[in-house]
Amino acid sequence: MAASVKNLLSDLKDPLKEMRLIRGGLKPETIESFLTMEDFLVKDILGRLHIPSSTYFSKKKNQQSLDSYTTEKFIRLINVLIMASEILGKVEAKHWMYRDVPSLGNQAPINLLDTEVGHRLVEQALLHIKYGMYA
Repeated sequence: MAASVKNLLSDLKDPLKEMRLIRGGLKPETIESFLTMEDFLVKDILGRLHIPSSTYFSKKKNQQSLDSYTTEKFIRLINVLIMASEILGKVEAKHWMYRDVPSLGNQAPINLLDTEVGHRLVEQALLHIKYGMYA
């Protein structure tokens, strides 16, 4: 695991560090390292999180950090993937992220992570699974 991803995952365990990460912005390379590690395609995730690929790749080309709005979307995704992996296991977590879930209005969890409200709904569905309620 790349050092930057390891540092990112460590920082997400502390809300104050997470807030600093969001405000400072993540580098696209860190995001891509994480997504590659988790076997996700960057362009697919950009589309699902409603992040303009032109802006993302421009930031990457110019070695700039992403803005706080975009960084927060990626952090929501990362936090949900961590939570889903802990509850379901890594392989099943990825499948679940793309599966239509009845408690989420028959929508795939990954398609709800572009908003904070959607993020809360996905976390709630995972907690229902964790504690034995059907989701």
